Amino acid sequence: EDAQCPVCKSDKYLTPNLKLLVSPCFHKMCESCIDRLFSAGPAPCPICQQILRKNQFMSQIFEDLEVEKEVRIRKRVNKVFNKRPEDFPSLRLYNDYLEEVEDISKEDKNSTFESIIYG
Repeated sequence: EDAQCPVCKSDKYLTPNLKLLVSPCFHKMCESCIDRLFSAGPAPCPICQQILRKNQFMSQIFEDLEVEKEVRIRKRVNKVFNKRPEDFPSLRLYNDYLEEVEDISKEDKNSTFESIIYG
């Protein structure tokens, strides 16, 4: 199932050159389905109905999608929360800040980044 496009049911084992890409909602689809579904602009994900754009799909780096999701969330959180120790009057305050950032990174994995950051 993990090596199959949920839209066209093409299988990576039967079609070794099949390239599956991951959406921001962490659903895999093959390049040809992505081209077909999103060529006219934004469209809903066929699995969860989240509105997506073709350019949002990325190659999967990690074998486990949960690891992939956590890494992407952490990268996005670190773009917003990127203070350094010298930005704080004490090491204690910096450590408290790091704990808050960690809590944000570990928020419910079904939440979108925007709901985590902006409430």
